[in-house]
Amino acid sequence: MYSYYARQPIFNLKNDTIAYELLYRDSLESTSYSFFNGDLASASVINTALFGGDPKIVFGGKKVYINFTEKLLTNGIAYLLPPENIVIEVLEDVRPTPEVITALDNLYRSGYKIALDDYVENEENSVFLNYAYMVKIDFRVSKEEIERTAKLCRERRIFILAEKVETQEDIDYAKSLGAVFFQGYFYAKPIVVSSNNLTPLQTTFMRLASKLSDPDTSLRDVSDIIQTDAAMTLRFLRLVNFIRFDWMDKIQSVHQAVLIAGINKTKEFIYFNGLSQLNDTGNDEIILTGFYRADFCWQLARIISNDKLFYDEMYLTGLMSIVIDYAFSGSDDVIEGLPFSENIKSGLKLEDTPSGEILRAVIAYDKGRWEEVEDFRKAHSISHDEMARLSLECIEHSNHVIKGFSFEE
Repeated sequence: MYSYYARQPIFNLKNDTIAYELLYRDSLESTSYSFFNGDLASASVINTALFGGDPKIVFGGKKVYINFTEKLLTNGIAYLLPPENIVIEVLEDVRPTPEVITALDNLYRSGYKIALDDYVENEENSVFLNYAYMVKIDFRVSKEEIERTAKLCRERRIFILAEKVETQEDIDYAKSLGAVFFQGYFYAKPIVVSSNNLTPLQTTFMRLASKLSDPDTSLRDVSDIIQTDAAMTLRFLRLVNFIRFDWMDKIQSVHQAVLIAGINKTKEFIYFNGLSQLNDTGNDEIILTGFYRADFCWQLARIISNDKLFYDEMYLTGLMSIVIDYAFSGSDDVIEGLPFSENIKSGLKLEDTPSGEILRAVIAYDKGRWEEVEDFRKAHSISHDEMARLSLECIEHSNHVIKGFSFEE
């Protein structure tokens, strides 16, 4: 399933790109916003651009500006994202309700930079200026309005971004008013980006929401449920990597990622995915195969190793192998860039290592490549009957995982 967003660069006085604004798009051909629900549009952008790939590669370490609605401001979604990497762009139709002002005050105190989009000052919304790092002025409105807003920004030492500039005259005029950042067709149009993403199972979210409402739920409980969903696992590990802002090449299990993120950040991530209302692939066979591979890899790891950490690594290897197959066409370059331990990456690349050997055997068994299965079986003294029994157990367990989720569990 493909998701889309557009990114438009933001330039400084030296004409250097210093950031990107992210915009919702519903196809590669779309050239403007076309979604009826601003909450879900922004949620889709965050999911696709920041959780669907490696943000540091996509944006080159530059900041990203993200549109925030009232709901996204007040429900804490911003705290999923590290303040050093994003700018919260408050949309022009956001009302200064007590809940919104409290949210902005908390974000400001937490180190988040706040920009006001298409801001036109009036008695009601002047309070927003108390939190503004930047004001984006639409240079298609009247000169009187532009100059009034620019004067306010200069008086309060708030950065001015001249938005929708289309000519050199626009640039010169904006500079004369104190603008130091620029965005518009004069520099660059938004470029639509596509991302091929598996999406989290609705049932996984429901089960997690139920568990998280139970005060006796442990971090292990949460990680056990997350790792039953290949797409959510990949997004969650990317989230943890993005929060830390250092390349996580040592993640060895979902439980480890949950421990790093903490229960509150994990909850926010789960609720965010529920807000996004993402659908699954529609292909149960893909999901079943992912669970089958994960469980079979885990079972075989228990036979050939005494290392319990290795068992968890092999579960992740089997689960992620289906994502690699269907979302990334098995690319070694993509695998190398994933936030997993070397054991997992080696397995996903099917190398001649214990993890690669196990995954090759599991795939071979599933596809009926019996000569490969025989080589593995004999190398580890596993009988025909034992391999068959394990395979059957894994098939049954996979079906149980798919069919057995219940919100009231």
